Amino acid sequence: MRLHTIMLKTLKDLFSVRRTLLFIIALISIPFLGSMIFASGAELSSMTLAMQNQMIMGFFIILSFIWIAGIPLVLLAGVTCGDFISKEDQDGTLLLLVSKPVRRYEIILGKFLAFMLSTVLLELTALLLSTLIISSAMSTDMYIFNNMLSLAPYIFLYSVLVAFVFGALATALSSLFKSRIKTIMTMVGVTILIFFGFMVVRGWLEVGGIYEEYGLNNMDINYHLGNSYLLFTQASGFRMAPIFQGIMGQFTGTYDAADMGKLYDMDIGAMTPSLEAKSYNTPAASLMIWVCIAVVILLLGMMKFERREIS
Repeated sequence: MRLHTIMLKTLKDLFSVRRTLLFIIALISIPFLGSMIFASGAELSSMTLAMQNQMIMGFFIILSFIWIAGIPLVLLAGVTCGDFISKEDQDGTLLLLVSKPVRRYEIILGKFLAFMLSTVLLELTALLLSTLIISSAMSTDMYIFNNMLSLAPYIFLYSVLVAFVFGALATALSSLFKSRIKTIMTMVGVTILIFFGFMVVRGWLEVGGIYEEYGLNNMDINYHLGNSYLLFTQASGFRMAPIFQGIMGQFTGTYDAADMGKLYDMDIGAMTPSLEAKSYNTPAASLMIWVCIAVVILLLGMMKFERREIS
């Protein structure tokens, strides 16, 4: 039994009908409901095509960061990868597994690669379905639908990053904790902290002038996640409207969104063309920080599993 055998066996377990349907239904439900609410509240029918394009594309970008390639994907990584070692241990099959002619790092790596492959396929399916649902719910013009499709590959690439980072963390935790519940609850806590906790703390620190003065931005992984996301969206050539830059800034600190009154420029009597980006780090640097964190965590998990006594 080598790495590819473990990967194929894990893939077979992961591609269950129940798991696939649950993830896809959970992921596309919010785009459907959100699109219905957004379409009625924004009064899209009264806008020009160019304005509709700005509003719908901005909505799509924000929704993708928070939901389509965000929270459900992180939780899927926690539930799936968190089971890799701890489930084998609780089921009493871990000793049998490590007694076979296979290196322990191959067990970790094989299961992790299976997760990545299955998740990439699930996410691609859910992303395309979400694009269709948003377009249908908002009755978009074909021009806007094509723009959404042109943006989808970049969001998909970002989702691969999210799966890799949080899958690596959950896999490492699985090798550390014997309890599946501990691993999953830790991942839930990490999800809340990264998507919401850092946002709240950053707001307090910015008001006190501490955030930049002490270089805390370098440790703000929520900012680095949002900044990494901008690397992919900006590569698509689409620029968000200021109102969506403000939302992104409030969630991740990537734009100066402390005063939303800056959206309107009194000097020109119109909406400002763009909010100021918080360029603490380049998007590429933030991406590398997250990749390095994931690789280090996964390697530490492998080392811990190598030294673990199994009985």
